[in-house]
Amino acid sequence: MPNSSPATDNPTLAQLLQRRSCWPLTTPAPSADELGLILDAAARAPDHAGLVPWRMTLLQGDARHALLQRVLSHPQAQTEAVQSMRGKYTSKLTTAPVVLVLHAHIQDHPKAPEFEQLLAAGGAYTNVLNAAFALGYGAFWSSTPGALGQLLHSVLGLGPNDRMLGLLNLGTRVNPLVAARRVARDTYVSEWRGD
Repeated sequence: MPNSSPATDNPTLAQLLQRRSCWPLTTPAPSADELGLILDAAARAPDHAGLVPWRMTLLQGDARHALLQRVLSHPQAQTEAVQSMRGKYTSKLTTAPVVLVLHAHIQDHPKAPEFEQLLAAGGAYTNVLNAAFALGYGAFWSSTPGALGQLLHSVLGLGPNDRMLGLLNLGTRVNPLVAARRVARDTYVSEWRGD
């Protein structure tokens, strides 16, 4: 077949090569069963020593607004800098129907240093992004701007071994999916031949 290629012959690979971040997101959210599958995909990440360092705090419905209010009423949020970010924090925590607060729980381990545990967490969250896309939903992984990460760390009662890694929003794409510009492979791959 002249138009045959590994990507066109393999729907999983074809879908992976089309994945891109999407914003904004709206309802409908993934169903409970779909969300379960999306979250289960995290457990397939590479995980040296089986420490399962990835953590996600799930927010849906009114819980998104409740957490936002806890963040904005926190004593450390009563500064001009934080209050000027109210709109951005509101957008990050309440626009999408499902919000995952991403954090990693780091453990002391002789064979799995912190950087490996953080990479494992990143792999888990990437699997969540890919699973959402595979089910036809949009997803957007973002940072926690300004003091938001510290405020979430405090409001959620995370400990000293927990690292805030951002927010992952899930929902239905508002805009049509447009192919993202991709960098050339040789931008990030070099072959060493040992010559």
